[in-house]
Amino acid sequence: MGTLRTRLHRLEKEAGFRRWLDFSRLLESLLDSQLEEVAIYFRFPDPMPEPLPIGMSKLDGLDRKTLLRMREESERTTARIMHDMEGRNEEEQKFHLHYGHRPEKADADEMIRPAENAGKGNE
Repeated sequence: MGTLRTRLHRLEKEAGFRRWLDFSRLLESLLDSQLEEVAIYFRFPDPMPEPLPIGMSKLDGLDRKTLLRMREESERTTARIMHDMEGRNEEEQKFHLHYGHRPEKADADEMIRPAENAGKGNE
């Protein structure tokens, strides 16, 4: 029974890897505006663009070990972003998409910069 469970787990893991790879290749074929629609609204273009031909994706030349590491990193990043986006409105989501951080972090950074630069002009 353990062998069957192990094999099933391995097959599920492989299927998940294939889905990630196919989805990643799909995202490469989208325009920036289409990516924004996917990122903010989870709305995909209609009609969908043609898939990239084999060999045209930046992922096609990578070895399996590298792809597996990329998938793990992608899953961690997705989980973190999903957590960060929870409860955010559309404008906050757009800000995060464009600048890579929450609006309140930008406000905090702006508050720190003037304090850092305050003594530099008096020398």
